[in-house]
Amino acid sequence: MAGLYIHIPFCIKKCPYCDFVSFQNKSDLIDEYLNILHQELLIYKTRYNINFETLYIGGGTPSFLSEKQLEKLFFLIYSTIEREKLKEITIEINPGTINKNKALIITENTNRISIGMQSFNNKVLKILGRVHKNKENYTTFDLFKKSGINNINIDLMYGICGQKLKDVLDDIDKAVKLKPDHISFYLFTIHGKEFKNKKLPDDDIIADMYLNGVKRLKKNKFVHYEISNFALENKFCLHNLNYWNSGQYIGIGVSASSFYNNERFSNTSDIYDYMKSLKNNKLPVICREKISDEKKIKEYIMLKLRTKNGIDNKEFYQNFKFDFYLKYSNIIDKYTSDNFMKKSKKRIFLTEKGFLISNEIIKDFF
Repeated sequence: MAGLYIHIPFCIKKCPYCDFVSFQNKSDLIDEYLNILHQELLIYKTRYNINFETLYIGGGTPSFLSEKQLEKLFFLIYSTIEREKLKEITIEINPGTINKNKALIITENTNRISIGMQSFNNKVLKILGRVHKNKENYTTFDLFKKSGINNINIDLMYGICGQKLKDVLDDIDKAVKLKPDHISFYLFTIHGKEFKNKKLPDDDIIADMYLNGVKRLKKNKFVHYEISNFALENKFCLHNLNYWNSGQYIGIGVSASSFYNNERFSNTSDIYDYMKSLKNNKLPVICREKISDEKKIKEYIMLKLRTKNGIDNKEFYQNFKFDFYLKYSNIIDKYTSDNFMKKSKKRIFLTEKGFLISNEIIKDFF
């Protein structure tokens, strides 16, 4: 399985907490950027003859594109790769950037959308610097439900400055009431200087937000299949599962990363350098790394422990030719004794309590 990621880096306004490569006030570059994207995609398709099974269009704010630009984007993609072979086609949508015509174009060209709501609380949305308000969460969701999309993800955040446990659970209840197929429940992390002097909730409160949020989502039939991701049965995100299963993928666009033929490589984050390279018929890759056997093991452990299924001992042995339990028994015993991990004859996985300190646990294996 190979996934295709396409990065659209343009926004109405860059959120102050955002760590993704994105730009406001550069809408004059969009049409040229789309042509350059197409050129890059053609190079990879010709070089590797890849048959992609998933497509994910992220950002930035892909829904910031105009109707004509969205039509152009999909035309360029589907003139290059075979749409009928794509099992899942996702695009990210931000409330406040969508209308009926855009929704129809997106519905005709995708089968899954991810809506960046983040919260239903206007005060929280203001703290985050979002361009939308609570009411636009509902109008955006309704537009896509009516247009025929039957696989919708909602993004929610917890651990935000000024947020309380009650606010988090209220957000989950409102999201669940809309009947989405998938909910991503992310911990807010500070990247922008605007938040340096603002107080985050205490660690104990953040832990309560996460554990009670998980409990509320599971009560509403959402399967907790990855640290931050919950879905109804048969609605897991195939594109993300490919990442977590160490699958191959190609990233197109400024700052996009790829993993293919046992090599990881990344594009420049400078949009002007990106476009200039491809105009000169040169890939905008600024770093490449062959993945060593040791690194493969580390990445496998890191990715698998993020998922509810964890590490299958038989599969691990088939891949790496040694017994996971025997090699790491001290670490496993340390965390199973405190109920951060669970172990069966077949596999080892993190508990919900363990997910809270997953970074610390995973570091112990390295």
